[in-house]
Amino acid sequence: MGASNFPILLTLDDMDPKSARDKKARVVRNSGWSSIRLGILLAILMPLAVFGYYRNRYTSTIQRIEKSLAMWDDQAALREIKNIENTTGLSAESAFYRARAYRHKGDDVAFSQFAGIAKQLGYPEEKLSTERLLRDIQGGLVPSMDTAIAKAMATADPEISEIGPAVVYGRLGKLEFDKADAFLNFWSETDPKTPWIDFFRGMLAISGRDADRATELLERCAKSYPEFVPVYRQLASAYLQSRDSERAVLALQRYLKSNKDDLDAIGVLGTALVNLDRVDEVARLFEPWVESGKATIDMRLTLARIYSGKNEPKKVVDILSSVAALWPEDVRIANLLSQAHQALGNNAESDRFAKVAETGQADVQSIDGRLARLMSGTDRQAQQHYELGHILLHKQSREDGLYWLNLALGIDETFLPAHEDMVTYYTRVNKPDLAARHQRYMNLRRGVQ
Repeated sequence: MGASNFPILLTLDDMDPKSARDKKARVVRNSGWSSIRLGILLAILMPLAVFGYYRNRYTSTIQRIEKSLAMWDDQAALREIKNIENTTGLSAESAFYRARAYRHKGDDVAFSQFAGIAKQLGYPEEKLSTERLLRDIQGGLVPSMDTAIAKAMATADPEISEIGPAVVYGRLGKLEFDKADAFLNFWSETDPKTPWIDFFRGMLAISGRDADRATELLERCAKSYPEFVPVYRQLASAYLQSRDSERAVLALQRYLKSNKDDLDAIGVLGTALVNLDRVDEVARLFEPWVESGKATIDMRLTLARIYSGKNEPKKVVDILSSVAALWPEDVRIANLLSQAHQALGNNAESDRFAKVAETGQADVQSIDGRLARLMSGTDRQAQQHYELGHILLHKQSREDGLYWLNLALGIDETFLPAHEDMVTYYTRVNKPDLAARHQRYMNLRRGVQ
């Protein structure tokens, strides 16, 4: 071999082969330990990363739940709660949020169930106690509203956004309009950005038949807080008062996006559509509810009128016979059934319902005069309010009848005939708890007397 032109360089490892082998062994060992350490580190970090992901997801869902509850979009809140529970299981926190959503909706049975579960799972008793107090205030179930409200406001961390609606609903339910207005004044100073002030003032304007003022307030509320669900239901009422059925339909459709099973709102939507001569839409809207057995009386009446107009008397009889059995004195139902049976050749049944309608017609014709006297302040006694409520309840409109019966009890809570009508109504609509409440009061008064 020829000589290389490059010099041969010797390292210390070349001169000490044993040291070179030891060094290589150390490198291999260090590399192995590095791999092990990396594996351990990954084993620690991966669960932490997964935990962080799910924790962030959980936190985001809780924030959405709280936002939905703040806007009283309770169906959206319940959907989010169920999603959390499908992932992490039922917890004290999710049970509490469920209870709050059901309190908003007025579902006392579900509220009590989930408040009890939250307590069993360790949710703070102080917060649960406050929620129960708000439930009672909202339903007007407390012996003294003033004392109960003071107690709620004195909690360690009072949530005016939750206390406020309960207080005003409770005051309005007990017909304490002046006190409701005074609380709204206080609330507007404490929390001027809340949607509830315009909302409740709009409600009061509707009850005072001031459709223009109600529309102004409620439209402002909807514009400022488009996710505030309750406003759309009241806005529809304001539009219907001013005979603007087109906009009423739009408001109700928005409301029903969040409350698709609200039968009262569905019934009002049907009325608005009838006003627009869109009766085929009403039939498609109501028929599934009738088939399910969940349709309200007003939904059945509206559908029966549509069938009558289409000359389908058999359908009228089918849809109203069960209602007539429940409310045999209702003049509207009797008129429709009399006409339907006459068209079917059932003369005996037609005559029977015609007599019911004729008997009640004089009372129904007196409604306008009674209403005018009461609205003018001429009649101020519980008796006159009761008489109008009684006629409306039994012979024309359940909801209007309840309104005037409640006014009678607001004037004189000891007025037993109004309590008797309340027992009749709640028994017939299958709300035994509410019927029992009025029955207990009657029993107590009669026992004293």
